[in-house]
Amino acid sequence: MLEGSTMELGKLYISLFIIFSMVSLTIFFTEVNHANDFKQYVNYQIERNGGLTGEAMSKVESYNQEHYGGKFKVQSNQMNQQFAFGQEVDYLVTREHTFFFLPILSQEISIKGSAISQIR
Repeated sequence: MLEGSTMELGKLYISLFIIFSMVSLTIFFTEVNHANDFKQYVNYQIERNGGLTGEAMSKVESYNQEHYGGKFKVQSNQMNQQFAFGQEVDYLVTREHTFFFLPILSQEISIKGSAISQIR
């Protein structure tokens, strides 16, 4: 009889681990989707402002704070420069994601992006 209750507890722990893993992966892929949405907003600001200028970065930071709680960081070698029409601006959107039930594990979400200046 003792083996039955031990197996039942083992099944319960394994089931909970699988459920938590699935929830954690769902949250992770939701964060990747948010990073793509944020990258699209950065693209729009680069196109409208001719690069990652001070004005563009202030709009990006306020959007980041308002919609995502400041989760994302934009990195680029071409910061605070305005580019002519048709020039490409490369950047990287990063965020550190920690899995909620395994705080030891963390994964950096980094998405490369580029946009073309549309300012004349």
